[in-house]
Amino acid sequence: MQREVDWIAEALERDPTKTQTGLAEALGIDKSGVSRMLKGRRRLKFDEAKRAAEYLGVSPAVLERAGFAEPEETYQAEPQAERLTNLYASAAGARGEWFLDLRRPIERRPQAPCFLGADLAFGFYAPDDAMAPRFHRGELVWVNPGRPAAAGQDALLIAKDSPPAETPAYLCVLESMTSYVYRISQYGVGGVREFSAARWRAAHVYGRV
Repeated sequence: MQREVDWIAEALERDPTKTQTGLAEALGIDKSGVSRMLKGRRRLKFDEAKRAAEYLGVSPAVLERAGFAEPEETYQAEPQAERLTNLYASAAGARGEWFLDLRRPIERRPQAPCFLGADLAFGFYAPDDAMAPRFHRGELVWVNPGRPAAAGQDALLIAKDSPPAETPAYLCVLESMTSYVYRISQYGVGGVREFSAARWRAAHVYGRV
């Protein structure tokens, strides 16, 4: 009998770059919650199913087949109030390394149309020119940590298991990636460097909005 979460388990098996840890971050829950969900001990909510599909790159049609079609009345009743996106403080380190303070936002901005469905999206001001001329000092950078970056895209490399008050990060071009290594470059710094995929994750960076 097909379970409502089998599509998630199948997507995780298909793509080695997608993990239960990454899925937990996309859903905003801990890894044990994902484990319980995959074992059928925790129900998957509709909004969680949408975020899981975005993280896993799964078609909305798969959600409908799994019984997650959004009721029409829910869509019509959705509030039209302006949604806001958090901006966090940032500081520059050496050789293009930045530090983000993710404890509390310094301000909030209206959510841009490209953020639709990206509940985890946030922004910060570039503290130096590590990625100039693509991104300049003081320019707003918007990132969705729930959506992994692909090779060839702008990405924010974020250290895993780091303190929220001083989270290391690199705004970069993701030159290539495997399940073990990220290779990145920065316009303003030069050179190509390698980072362990076990200790870092590459989050999607939005274009200018």
